Amino acid sequence: MTDFWKDYPELEARLRRVVTLIDETLAAGGFPLERELAAAAESDGKLLRPGLLLIGSGFGHAADPARIERLAAAIELLHVATLVHDDIIDESPVRRGQPSLHSSLGVKRAVLAGDWLFSRCFLLSSDGAEPEAARGLARLIAAICSAEIAQDMGKYDFSQSFRAYFRTIAGKTAALFSVALHAGAAEAKAPAALVQGLRRTGYCVGMAFQVIDDILDFESEEDVLRKPVGRDIAEGLCTLPLIHALRADPEGMSALLKPLRGAAGGERAFGAAHDAAASRAAARAAELGGVELALADARLFTDRALREIGTLPPSRSRDELSALAERLLHRAR
Repeated sequence: MTDFWKDYPELEARLRRVVTLIDETLAAGGFPLERELAAAAESDGKLLRPGLLLIGSGFGHAADPARIERLAAAIELLHVATLVHDDIIDESPVRRGQPSLHSSLGVKRAVLAGDWLFSRCFLLSSDGAEPEAARGLARLIAAICSAEIAQDMGKYDFSQSFRAYFRTIAGKTAALFSVALHAGAAEAKAPAALVQGLRRTGYCVGMAFQVIDDILDFESEEDVLRKPVGRDIAEGLCTLPLIHALRADPEGMSALLKPLRGAAGGERAFGAAHDAAASRAAARAAELGGVELALADARLFTDRALREIGTLPPSRSRDELSALAERLLHRAR
């Protein structure tokens, strides 16, 4: 666990208990790859989704700390499971600077490990939480799978619309942020209108988070995100900065992307020439203003989140949520 929450000591203390609960859950199941899964779970040091769930619970009046923390652990295990499977689908050799699970264990074992994590998620969510929380996680997995399939089917097309892009990241990222805040508040018996406001807030924060994540692929040094610039383009992903750049210079960008299109539907084409072509396309997209336009979109989503937060009752949880929304917008910049 990083020092991401150090300015919020009470939240940090509760998240440490969530981490302990995750470790205990992984150790209790008798799974042969317990140590490797514990390392994979630990690599996601920010614990944003369980942190949001805990913040959401602060808006209710009947929060049971033990039940809330179990649900927070469940949502983090769900997140880690999706990352394991995501790396397999994308054939990503590393995850946050370390070998991805399938790279070190093999694809078959990594698939089964991800499936096992899903089982631990449902075990935690069903043991003490309200039935609606477990149903919400099940619906969330369906949304994530749908978004992943849509993204995979569109790889190397590079003609994605703004609408299609936003729909994809809504399913992949924003839905989990939204469910985290919603589930925490609902479990703590917050008023229905407030719960819905938090659900919308989580959606907007998650959308901004993913847009920024996609922006960083165009401008970060490798030691920031621990992946090379332009990696998303190399993997055939058409993210928001690239969409803006394609609108600004359709012919020029299409010419730069043409060498990459041959990878569609074929064997993994990564190599020096492939990666160099992706880097050139990323650099040109930034020159065309794609990054700044995407940043403005992220700012709009954050502003929407802050407006929703402004309607919530004054509290420490509201202050924490507001500060978090702004912090995520400006991370690594």
